Amino acid sequence: MTKRINPGLTMILLCFSIVSGFMIANYDLVTKLSWGSIGVETAKREITEAKESAIREIAAEVKEQKESIRLLISNANDTRERMEKQKEALNDVIRKASDLQNKIEEQKKRIVELNQSAEKTKKEIENLNLAAAQIALILVRATYFTIETKSEFGTDRATKAIQEVLSDLNKILPMVIPDERERADWIKRLQTTLPSRK
Repeated sequence: MTKRINPGLTMILLCFSIVSGFMIANYDLVTKLSWGSIGVETAKREITEAKESAIREIAAEVKEQKESIRLLISNANDTRERMEKQKEALNDVIRKASDLQNKIEEQKKRIVELNQSAEKTKKEIENLNLAAAQIALILVRATYFTIETKSEFGTDRATKAIQEVLSDLNKILPMVIPDERERADWIKRLQTTLPSRK
């Protein structure tokens, strides 16, 4: 039994071959044809315009992000400079407190030598020991807060550490600088060390 192709199928294949051959031979003409109100060239142009528009929007967004990053870096640098100046002021107070502690030790020795009254000497030594212990504890706290937040800028921890150190400084300043006028002058100089905030 011989197999034959149906004449209808033969006609369909023949028509398909002719149309395909025509489209391949006339590709440039076919791409310029339009179906309804939309042409191949129009579609290509719209796709190209949409792509260029998307690229422009992305470029604008990248530019905005670069500017935001630049501002963040600038603010971080300003904050770091302020922190460095505050750290210098804190180190100055710590040095003065250390000097005061040494003076207290010297005074303690003199009191023991000069004072004949054992009870009076004992009371003064206790007071000096208490003052020295308080200064030492405050120095330890200030050093701990400085070390714990040395690489942090603007965080809640850093802000809390600064508040605690300032509170401790307010306690230690009368011991370090007993004269009220001298203490007020020193505080004024400290507060004008940094430039005004922008």
